Amino acid sequence: MERAACTPAVAADAPAVTEIVAALEWALYGESTFSQADLEGEWAQLDLGQDARVVRDGERIVGYGVVRERGEPWQVEGYVHPDALGRGIGMLLATWLEEHAADHGARRIHNSVLEADRAARRLLESLGYDAVRVFREMRIELDAPPPAPEWPDGLRVMAFDPEHAAREFHAAHQEAFADHWDHTPRAFGSWSKLHLGSERFDPALWCVVRAVDEIAAGTICTADTYGGGFVHALFTRRPWRGQGVGAALLADAFGRFCKRGERSVGLGVDAASGTGAFRLYERAGMAPALGWVVFEKTLGDA
Repeated sequence: MERAACTPAVAADAPAVTEIVAALEWALYGESTFSQADLEGEWAQLDLGQDARVVRDGERIVGYGVVRERGEPWQVEGYVHPDALGRGIGMLLATWLEEHAADHGARRIHNSVLEADRAARRLLESLGYDAVRVFREMRIELDAPPPAPEWPDGLRVMAFDPEHAAREFHAAHQEAFADHWDHTPRAFGSWSKLHLGSERFDPALWCVVRAVDEIAAGTICTADTYGGGFVHALFTRRPWRGQGVGAALLADAFGRFCKRGERSVGLGVDAASGTGAFRLYERAGMAPALGWVVFEKTLGDA
């Protein structure tokens, strides 16, 4: 692998890259729900030529690196096929991702690796990164229809109207997540492309909770994502927290997925969130399936 290099990913690489991610998850956790459709959904938000790289061993792709977000900080990830570990591929990817970020003016970088991947964690530590956060994917298998949500007085559930309510919903979502660790605001255009422009967008799976004429809370959900239904965002604005709205939102999401025929439901959560989200999901019967450790490094002048 002495002459190996990171080369831009192309659409035709999707099956091989999917195999890398799924194989690594299987090797570390004994299961994987990651599919080619999941990868292609992620790639639809990227400029592959700029932000995704693959490493080849002859004709075979054995490594994959990607820039998720170009905010402050940059969010990146790298994967190496379990059959190709110990050959310097991880170092190659981590170095390219860091240099790419620095060349484009980034001052901080977050590189996320699977929590059980001790080799990747040691690699980043050797490159001067510090572990700063843990995120986990939690899942539940719905063996029966869930109980109906119990909404606090004064709140009512509305259908999501993407034509008339998208900007208001986006503003409420961004405001609620402003309290979260290292949140990077997402402009409406980018947010709309990510959610409303997705092939998996289905407004019937979203929940909008109103208090009189303003949005108090909501969820962003898609079906057939990462092995089942997936809750991409569940939020409650500050004035309505501590009233059981989060539990009701989760029950609402479970019910919507159950009616759609999805029995496995997942979501991602900050394990150290001050909102108590992790405990909320545990009480609802969800359990950790995967974990990611976020490593941070401050970059020098570009």
